Amino acid sequence: MSDKLASEKIVISAPTSFSGSAARIWKMTDSNNATLKWLVLAPIAICLICMAWSFVAIWYFIIFGLFGIFVIPFRLLTRSGRNRKRNKLQHRELLAAVREERSANMDEKQTNEEKLTDEEIVTVILPTINNDGK
Repeated sequence: MSDKLASEKIVISAPTSFSGSAARIWKMTDSNNATLKWLVLAPIAICLICMAWSFVAIWYFIIFGLFGIFVIPFRLLTRSGRNRKRNKLQHRELLAAVREERSANMDEKQTNEEKLTDEEIVTVILPTINNDGK
């Protein structure tokens, strides 16, 4: 499997769109074994994409033909939900990276048996103090 972050694996496009359905189906070809990927998984994925696209074409004809303009707000709301999910994952990944960096720095300081300097204490404590000094 590839070393993608969780936020990179999320497909923002709607599952009932041509690009969204293709992206979701193509994710199943994510394999390190090139022979397996191109001889087995890719042909299966291409067949599934063709079937999904025929379903999506019929879906678009029915939904937009019958309900027209009323579908657009629903599509925007569901897309924003997928965007929020991706943004939450990106935020978690950023926090995890910061935690890793901090713990690596703390481990390094402990191995060197250094103590916090006055500047480091000031930068940690002062932002937590209000203007009142409390």
